[in-house]
Amino acid sequence: MLEVEAPEYRVRLFLSVDLTGSTDFKSKNNSTAWLKAFQRFYGEFPKTFISIYEDVCGHIPQMAEIEKANFPKVWKTIGDEIIFVNRVYSLCHVSAYVTAFVETLKRFGQELQLSYNYKLNTKGNAWVAAFPSPNCSIRLSIDGRLDPINGTDELPSEKSECDVDQNPRFFDFLGKGIDGGFRIARNSTINTLTVSPGLAYLLCKARKNVDTTQFIIDLHFAEMQEFKGVANGEPYPIITIDTTRDEKRKNLISQQRKLLKSHSDFDVDGLTAYLGDFLDFYKIEKPLLKIQYNNNTEPFPDHYTEYLHEWNAQKAQLSNIQDMEAASGNADRDGDADIIDVNEERTAEDVMMSITDALI
Repeated sequence: MLEVEAPEYRVRLFLSVDLTGSTDFKSKNNSTAWLKAFQRFYGEFPKTFISIYEDVCGHIPQMAEIEKANFPKVWKTIGDEIIFVNRVYSLCHVSAYVTAFVETLKRFGQELQLSYNYKLNTKGNAWVAAFPSPNCSIRLSIDGRLDPINGTDELPSEKSECDVDQNPRFFDFLGKGIDGGFRIARNSTINTLTVSPGLAYLLCKARKNVDTTQFIIDLHFAEMQEFKGVANGEPYPIITIDTTRDEKRKNLISQQRKLLKSHSDFDVDGLTAYLGDFLDFYKIEKPLLKIQYNNNTEPFPDHYTEYLHEWNAQKAQLSNIQDMEAASGNADRDGDADIIDVNEERTAEDVMMSITDALI
């Protein structure tokens, strides 16, 4: 019998920060000057984020110890961008990350402005994706020794997904949830953190449970835009969080919203209902999280239930193959090799290939 556990349903939060003004800064300064700026960004931003995260967690009594200890992890760096990824266990948990990230963007951005004569700053983007379905994690098989899908396992497993949670830098992620998250980044600015509809849906639910989550940040429905390959190319909601560093600018933006007839007040009930309907209508994954870690688990989404059905069927096939191979080995040792048909042995590799194709 194959000893492997199916991957649990999990939601991962992706947070991206860009160093703005970096291209112009590099072109106008010698390599020593801009290298120091980049070293400061890569070194100090993660440290500041972790420090603020610890402080935020300390003000949320319902946060579990496993959540408090789950510090922001760097997934990868791309040029002037740092991307963090973490599994989130509850609405309290995702709220803590987002609250800390917003404060880090503001605080670190202000420090950069003062240090580099307002030439450098930061902007951010945030989204969530569900695993192991409809998105999947891929091991970076740099040396060619490990299977990029399953590592040392014959099937995707809870063990392999835990490895991803602990060491995301050794993995890549694929799926529509990842693609959509990167698409909305073009709308982020120094003053606005862009938030995917799925994450916005979770944050709205967190705000509705503010007594537990302590999440007090407002979300804004900025506009609708079309993105290639997202929601069938139809208009897609752009949701933002203010990251304005200057109070005067913040007041000015508030006046602009009123004059442009855009809602300045955060209608949490209306936005929650709209986002839920939008995700359902376009069949975009709707992430599910319990309010706090110690609550009962939320019902699994349909796509994960279907995944489990397929996974268990593939596990049964693999177990049968292992039983046949074991029987064949015993027969060979007993000089009775005709017990297992040669054609059955040949099908083992074909079934293995079909299993991998079905689960990714």
